[in-house]
Amino acid sequence: MAANPIKTIPRSYQSWINLAATPATDFELDAGSYGLTVAAGGFTSYQLQRLLPDGVTYTPAMPVEAAPGYAVLQLPAGRYSMVVVGATAFTGVIEKIDTGRAR
Repeated sequence: MAANPIKTIPRSYQSWINLAATPATDFELDAGSYGLTVAAGGFTSYQLQRLLPDGVTYTPAMPVEAAPGYAVLQLPAGRYSMVVVGATAFTGVIEKIDTGRAR
């Protein structure tokens, strides 16, 4: 799959609702710590992948996960895609962890 040549503004948030078709639309993320929360319906395996500089090749940004839950990821800035590896859809969100704000 060729990369979308349209440049997007880097951002710190992406969500999916009942994502089943893969790969999902590419999205840009700034560098930093991210929280990934996924609610899986039935059997689902998923993986966040990063687009390499050749604009075509994706590489895993995390291991394949097969369970719902929360994970913290340290990510470099770049273009990413969420891939559904299993048979059913999932819902989730990845968002930048704001370490400078008091909770």
